[in-house]
Amino acid sequence: MTLFDRKFEWNSGRDRQSRAASVVMAALIGFGSAAVPALMAPPAAQAYTSRVNVFLVREQGESFETLVRRSEIVARAAVQRSFDADVLMTDVIVTIIGDNQGIAVPILTVPVSRSEWQLRPDVTQWADYFEAARYLIDDPVSEQL
Repeated sequence: MTLFDRKFEWNSGRDRQSRAASVVMAALIGFGSAAVPALMAPPAAQAYTSRVNVFLVREQGESFETLVRRSEIVARAAVQRSFDADVLMTDVIVTIIGDNQGIAVPILTVPVSRSEWQLRPDVTQWADYFEAARYLIDDPVSEQL
């Protein structure tokens, strides 16, 4: 075996290593170029629901019907404010809780999606009323006076 043959054999091993390194490098660059757009892309928008609880204190001498109307007004404002605050929010659930001398009960709840609200921004259309609240909050003594 001549010196040239030994040198050639030695280079052959190096050539295999360099080819293997080239293949690995090409694979990394190839996969890397495919992964970079995924890493650079903005995150997907995630929709979510907002839950808002609002406490209303019943005024002295205020009828239950007036408290319900006031609850509807506050609920409408809360729904609109929630949608205005975050463009990614898809649903809002507003619960109005009435308080009469320390007794707190839900009066109404408004579960509504953004698309429903845009079509018809009417609380009475979407509200669920708790009729039992009338008996827990209503004061029959004040109505007799």
